[in-house]
Amino acid sequence: MHRLLTALVLCLSTAALADLTMVSETIAMGKTRNVTLSAKGGKAYFEMKEGDGGPTITMLRDADAKKMFLIDHPKKVVMVMTEEDSKALEAKQAEFRAQMKAQLEKLPPEKRARFEATMLGGVTADGKAPVFTYEKKKTPARKVSGFTCQDYTINRDGKPHGEGCFMTWKEAGFSADEFKAIMVRAMPNSMNAGPMGAAFDAAANAPGFPAYRKVIDDAGNVTSETTVKSISKTAVAASNFELPKDYEQKSMAGAMPRGPAPTTK
Repeated sequence: MHRLLTALVLCLSTAALADLTMVSETIAMGKTRNVTLSAKGGKAYFEMKEGDGGPTITMLRDADAKKMFLIDHPKKVVMVMTEEDSKALEAKQAEFRAQMKAQLEKLPPEKRARFEATMLGGVTADGKAPVFTYEKKKTPARKVSGFTCQDYTINRDGKPHGEGCFMTWKEAGFSADEFKAIMVRAMPNSMNAGPMGAAFDAAANAPGFPAYRKVIDDAGNVTSETTVKSISKTAVAASNFELPKDYEQKSMAGAMPRGPAPTTK
């Protein structure tokens, strides 16, 4: 669930306050995934479809109802996450981080940093989000999927983390403030603080929106590449945000993670 929410955060970063649909392509772990996001007012539709007949992940967010819906089409089931479920999940994640921090404190600094980078996505065990900085390359602007963008080197906590071709906020069609506003509205209230809120701020402080972004690990290996294919502000039909009527609905509370933190050995 954490990885899915992270993907949602990254893709929602194109959403403005008006109707919007964005399509992008992500390549990671040898797989290509097509990602579609539609936003309309307080509702957002997210779909991540793996190529070659792979699985599809679908999520709906209704900010007014304060609910998030994870749709499992093969099983015809809708998992419902309420604000209370979100708070419970955040509490469990905080407990997990505390347990993980206690274990990591026993490791040498280099091994701890490597574990945080690979297993925790760059977020430290105590929940501190990484700091991103951007260095403009001395290369001319170029086009990606029809968007004019400028290449930057991306650093995380002072170390190389990849590169991106950033379009200006004007080129994207929305401002950094509008981006952050939709981020806050699109996610459960309890997730808009801590590392998640810091991620919103970090993206809003970028030099623009990435038409292309490449992420590398500490060894310089490419871990993912994301390219925006299209952004449309054509009005989105309300029916696009309706839940399947014949699907069984289940509470996310019953699917909350349990058990002790995994070993770092």
